[in-house]
Amino acid sequence: MSSKYDGMDKNKILISWYAKENDFENGRVNLLGPTISFHKYFYALNKYNKHVILSSKLKGDTQLDLLLNQLAIKFPEHTIEERYMNISDPIDMKSIYSKISKLLIDSKDFDIDVFISPGTSAMFASWILAHQSLKLTSRLFQTKRLEHSNDKSQPEIVELKLDISNIPFGLNVATAQHDFTSSEKIIVTKSLEDVYNLASKISLTDDATVLIIGETGTGKENLARYIHDKSSRAKKPYKAINCASFGDSLLESRLFGYKKGAFTGAEKDTIGFFEAANGGTIFLDEIGSISPYMQQVLLRVIQEKEISKIGDTKTEKVDVRVICATNENLWEFCKSGKFRYDLYYRLSVAELSIPTLFERGRKELKEYLYHFVETKKNDFKKTTLKFSEEAEQCILNYSWPGNLRELENTIERLYIYCDKNVEFKDLPDRLKAPELAVSLKWDTVEKDHLLKILKKNKGNIERTGDDIGYSRNTIIDRFSKYKIDPKDYK
Repeated sequence: MSSKYDGMDKNKILISWYAKENDFENGRVNLLGPTISFHKYFYALNKYNKHVILSSKLKGDTQLDLLLNQLAIKFPEHTIEERYMNISDPIDMKSIYSKISKLLIDSKDFDIDVFISPGTSAMFASWILAHQSLKLTSRLFQTKRLEHSNDKSQPEIVELKLDISNIPFGLNVATAQHDFTSSEKIIVTKSLEDVYNLASKISLTDDATVLIIGETGTGKENLARYIHDKSSRAKKPYKAINCASFGDSLLESRLFGYKKGAFTGAEKDTIGFFEAANGGTIFLDEIGSISPYMQQVLLRVIQEKEISKIGDTKTEKVDVRVICATNENLWEFCKSGKFRYDLYYRLSVAELSIPTLFERGRKELKEYLYHFVETKKNDFKKTTLKFSEEAEQCILNYSWPGNLRELENTIERLYIYCDKNVEFKDLPDRLKAPELAVSLKWDTVEKDHLLKILKKNKGNIERTGDDIGYSRNTIIDRFSKYKIDPKDYK
């Protein structure tokens, strides 16, 4: 939040909603209402630089205009600024909390006093929760009406000093945010709990941009959707696009839309993903692949919160949370000149990193294996697949470079080719003879190497023994130890 008071000691601001009931009486501004009274008795006393009065509307609040005009007449020396918060439901605590949290975070360089009396009960509760959870140096004030004040000549101002025990409902709201729901694509295993805990906190802020980093197939879009579903934007659209699938002109038209006649084939006005996601969330996958031109365009859109259709001279305001994902090292891209530093800083306000399936360990890999076995059986209308010990160990020893997506596709393949039982021979060749051994256990390394050489020699025992340097008896002993049948590779 900018201020004309730059250069002074830390600026002091007052923030409040206006009271649609108490600040007005018979359609006129109530000169004894809470906002007028605060300015009359307490504004100058507390030496505020500015009062930010909040409206729940997106724009054009007639009641607020009346109040502002009256304040300007009665207190011309007071600096007052209106702020439109775009809250459709004044008792939707999740939405209100996310909006005012962003406002307080943006105002963190000020000394903040919050006048919490005006507004709905949800607004009142949200001030208290934000005050507790954000750990800012804000102060909360209420006023007592004249008839309830000790001094009957003027209202009384009271500061609220709270601890956790004063607001048990705040704990319930925070707990509700950690409802980790499984989907067909992913389950939240132990190694993902910290990531999803952070995602829950991010979801409480209304429009902070998010950068999700992870290898292909790790579940980046699922995490993005989780943030959307847990946020105040959950009832608004969620739109996803893979930036690597389009060149500049096509990507620009898909994101921002175009006017009829803007280019060959533009037969009608068409909205883009940003406009379609207005009020909700847009997920930009593989953001590291976009060109310098698109980086500049996207930076302007995020900064100004407005778009311009191709072929149009006008701009349109959009209210969209941007979540991006990449499997690239964007910081290294910035240092090499491939990616703009300023865009990277804009995108990585909140940054999340998802571990690979291999990094999550064998125990969690086994959880995912049987999760997909259960969820996919209904798709193929078959009984649950049963794995032999050798087949299961082979799956658990594989590195899964394609992560969850590769595992999911493998289970689908097995449901297609196997009636019920899955043997070692039924597995894809890349699992049976991986190019690289990933386990630190010597038995796994030796077995993987044996399989690789056996496959190269098309099941020939003698040539495999010669290549590795084992005698015939030793190579046969190793095949027996690891339950390898050379016939499977002929």
